[in-house]
Amino acid sequence: MIFEDPELPPESFIEGIDLVTEGILTLQKVVEILDNYNKHKPGKGPADKIVRLLMESDDIQFIIGTRINIAHQDPALPVDLEIRRNVVKKMAALLEEKWLKEVNLEFI
Repeated sequence: MIFEDPELPPESFIEGIDLVTEGILTLQKVVEILDNYNKHKPGKGPADKIVRLLMESDDIQFIIGTRINIAHQDPALPVDLEIRRNVVKKMAALLEEKWLKEVNLEFI
């Protein structure tokens, strides 16, 4: 595991997989970076790596699981810790509207 971003859990590694991250916290940070891209200082953390991959791509396919993670249903967690479907929808909208990317969402 490599800790490159103090705000996020570390990146991990699985043979044959390009990037392994924690999930919703990382996706939320990706949305923040995409929304404030011109003000963001690029880093080496997992969210920054995802943003670089997205910026290098013209056609982006998201496959989103629909099972609810009970860990994210705790009312004590921050309000902006939304379920992944909503975070990915925000990300897709930013990529399409602000960055003119072709984005396809598939919910399974």
